[in-house]
Amino acid sequence: MTHPTTLIIAALLCSTTAAAAPQEVTFESPCSCSSAHGKGRLSVKNDPETPPTDTSTIQAVTPSDIFSWAGPDVHQQSKRLGLEQKWFAVTGRVVAVKVEADGDLHIALSDATGDRQGTVVCEVPLKPQWCDIRQTVFSWTPTRFPVQTSSVKRLKIASPPVITAIGKAFWDINHAPKGYCRFCGVSARGVHIDT
Repeated sequence: MTHPTTLIIAALLCSTTAAAAPQEVTFESPCSCSSAHGKGRLSVKNDPETPPTDTSTIQAVTPSDIFSWAGPDVHQQSKRLGLEQKWFAVTGRVVAVKVEADGDLHIALSDATGDRQGTVVCEVPLKPQWCDIRQTVFSWTPTRFPVQTSSVKRLKIASPPVITAIGKAFWDINHAPKGYCRFCGVSARGVHIDT
């Protein structure tokens, strides 16, 4: 039997991420981090807009669907363009959780059935409004605080859940190698977790 939990999160991203600066970052708790640094499209990633109340305007997709989307041919700056203005609900199984040097959490999702290529990442920024989500994500791991890293640190997952993240598209082609998914996210604001 599954019991859904509704959460608020920040962004879904492709499995490719930029190399972090060598400065050491310390996560004191799920919601507290010192020396965090990052700047890539922060106004879009941290967009506080909430999902529409009319759920018929939200398109259901899978990680493999998103992985197959063609990205823009230009580097995005700060405002949302094209697909970035639309709402999506992406459902997938959590296959990895990582802490980033910018203080974000990255939750990698693949198709729940595991039969198609493509991984996207749900990014949960270090902001007070996403503290509950961060606590939930860390509860999937045996992590003990403080956690220190100077780049990306992958956390172990005890029992990978299937989640549905709801949010707007987010492109981040600066962090995607040529030939790979250049759609790197959905600025998500809602998550349904089956446990």
